Amino acid sequence: MRFQKTERQALFSEKEVIVRHGAQTKVFKISVKTQWLLFLILLILGMWTAYSYQMYSVSDRIISYQEKKLGETRSAYVDLMSDFVAVHNNISSMMDTLSNDSEPAANDVQDYLRRAEVIEEKIRQITSGEDWIDNEDLDKKSALREALLHRDMALEEKKLLEEKVKQLEAAIAALTAFEMDVLDKVENISSKEMDKVKNSISIVNNELKKRGRYFNPLANSKKDSKGGIYVPDKLSAIAAPELVSKAQRTYDVLADSSYYSEVLKKIPLGKPVWTYWLTSPFGKRSDPINAKSSVHKGVDLASNKGNMVKTMAEGKVIKAGVMSGYGKVIEIDHGNGFKTKYAHLNAMYVNLGDKVSQGQAIGEVGSTGRSTGPHLHYEVLYEGVNVDPMVFIKAR
Repeated sequence: MRFQKTERQALFSEKEVIVRHGAQTKVFKISVKTQWLLFLILLILGMWTAYSYQMYSVSDRIISYQEKKLGETRSAYVDLMSDFVAVHNNISSMMDTLSNDSEPAANDVQDYLRRAEVIEEKIRQITSGEDWIDNEDLDKKSALREALLHRDMALEEKKLLEEKVKQLEAAIAALTAFEMDVLDKVENISSKEMDKVKNSISIVNNELKKRGRYFNPLANSKKDSKGGIYVPDKLSAIAAPELVSKAQRTYDVLADSSYYSEVLKKIPLGKPVWTYWLTSPFGKRSDPINAKSSVHKGVDLASNKGNMVKTMAEGKVIKAGVMSGYGKVIEIDHGNGFKTKYAHLNAMYVNLGDKVSQGQAIGEVGSTGRSTGPHLHYEVLYEGVNVDPMVFIKAR
């Protein structure tokens, strides 16, 4: 079949169409209306084709986007499910560590666990028929989430511990500063006390040198003596170096102070009666009874009859009785070469062989023996040589 235009005419003008079929020829006339109708039909078909193509392209993009969002939603659901299982398992493990003392808290958690189990079971029932749910993948993600949860908890605990360590370090620093201050004060007090003791011993030695004697406090010896300042072993392992050094210096000062304090207990320093007035000094004097020149081996300390007489150093009573001229007399050996003698006593509180302590009352002021009135005749001897008792009384 072949179409042929017979002549060129204007657009949409009446046209003739010749159709030849074998030897026969037919002529068809196409009117303007028919041409317009055909044009409209072709136009509509073209527009429909373009619209269909456009809608197909847009729909394809929408479907792709929705499928992507659906995949993300499914992944988010699996992650949420794994998080839920991880938290559930973690709370279950926490329940095992709860003690009986926290029963109210345990009941609250148990109630939560029961509700969580119901929710978990419902979720599994809903998703049991979904082929996109991979239980194995869910279990793996749950285990991973649980591990991450434990890791996050460990990191949080680590942060809390670090904060506590910082607080402890600050507290230790403050405590160290406080201890340093205390050690300074202890060292200063001990040093001052030791300086007083050394000064008293120096005063005594000045008197002893006049008699050709010298007392060495470092030669003080006490058989079977034990004790002293406690110095912790391995101190450096528990304190800062500067604190260790300061503590060691303080311990050394305390040890020296303790040693000198022990030495001082053997030296009769101080007044043997609380109130007195000196009526006869040590050395040459006029005898109070016959007025002749004489040597006085001690000092006479006038006081009221019955006043307490105390020994100013510890020791052992080596004489307690009545002697010609002395009346009732007590003599004490303090060790390290020192002895003291107390005469004209009204009464004696100790006996021969008794051990006495520093400051112990041993008798009463009296006027027994060769005496003109109530007083204490007091003597101090070092290595058998009489020395001036007033030096020892004032050196305290």
